[in-house]
Amino acid sequence: MKDTFLEELREWDLHSLSAASLGVSAREVELILRKGRADSLEEFAALISPAALGFIEPMARLSAEITSRYFGRTMRLFAPLYVSNECVNNCVYCGFAHSRSIERRTLSLAEVEREIEAIYNLGFRNVLIVAAENPKLVSSGYVADIVKLAVSKMPSVSIEIAPSRVCDYKKYVDAGCEGLTVFQETYDELVYPKLHPSGPKSVFWWRLGTPERGAEAGMRKIGLGPLLGVNEWRFEVLAVALHAKYLMHRAWRSQISVSLPRMRPAAGGYVPLPQNIPDDRQLVQIICALRIFLSRLAIVVSTRESVRLRDGLMGLGVTQMSAFSSTKPGGYADREESGEQFRIDDGRTPAEFCAALRMHGLDPVWKDFDASLAVH
Repeated sequence: MKDTFLEELREWDLHSLSAASLGVSAREVELILRKGRADSLEEFAALISPAALGFIEPMARLSAEITSRYFGRTMRLFAPLYVSNECVNNCVYCGFAHSRSIERRTLSLAEVEREIEAIYNLGFRNVLIVAAENPKLVSSGYVADIVKLAVSKMPSVSIEIAPSRVCDYKKYVDAGCEGLTVFQETYDELVYPKLHPSGPKSVFWWRLGTPERGAEAGMRKIGLGPLLGVNEWRFEVLAVALHAKYLMHRAWRSQISVSLPRMRPAAGGYVPLPQNIPDDRQLVQIICALRIFLSRLAIVVSTRESVRLRDGLMGLGVTQMSAFSSTKPGGYADREESGEQFRIDDGRTPAEFCAALRMHGLDPVWKDFDASLAVH
């Protein structure tokens, strides 16, 4: 295993592995499923191959069995809290890009407090603080203040902000933050600069190393993910699986999770190539393959997916879902606020969503951690 994930990623020819998966036979898939696990990245590639689509039902049964064994019949719930859409990057696919003509807003601490209160009253005890990438939010101490405010009400607080230094993450951990989420968007070093032409986010290696810096700082949970749609999806899924496995060894004190967001309409109007987005059946295949490959991996699905798909995924491999989300700063206290990053699809209230979980035999988990239980 290499000293950094950048070295590990460069060691593999994932494009060739992705191409080779197109020629996998049904017999190869059958042998892996008979074994009950995927022991290598090559076997994982076989499970996301076209041949494996013919085994989607046995894959789903195996995935459900493994998920129940390690996570029980539960679903952890969280709410994303967008506090700012003021961004200095120009990502070509994002509604928050600096060049976009949208209403810009950074919530005041008083407004954040209102949002947290509204989220708390909905039943959530797990909040993900999301901010567009703007250095002033970190340098001014704004993020640290938000974390302190959130932990005064919420037992579990995570952040999704601009990639930062270890010393900055340590400040957030000391303030009570337990989780860090960072989406690499694409793991392809050649495609990445085309999607991120300017701004701090244009530095591929700095973003790629963010999870390792977060783990070094003491983050208890680390979340990863590609943005499915900006590049060939099998390559991206192979890369995030490799990344998750790497971190499970290198950052073993942290729980590793993977999100698999598919592109949704956004203010920028970026149109992905249709073949770069897995369809619903392929997304189910990916989730089941991840579970068979990495049995203890947490898998997250957000409200950007449809009600029908999210209900179908319940119990199959997903362990954490958001509900009644807003992607707009100020969107919980006032659901009519403008400035969304992307459109959500599943708009059910928390009560409606929990009812659906129970119909599938799952218990909603609002809180699974308390700071008083942490070992210092």
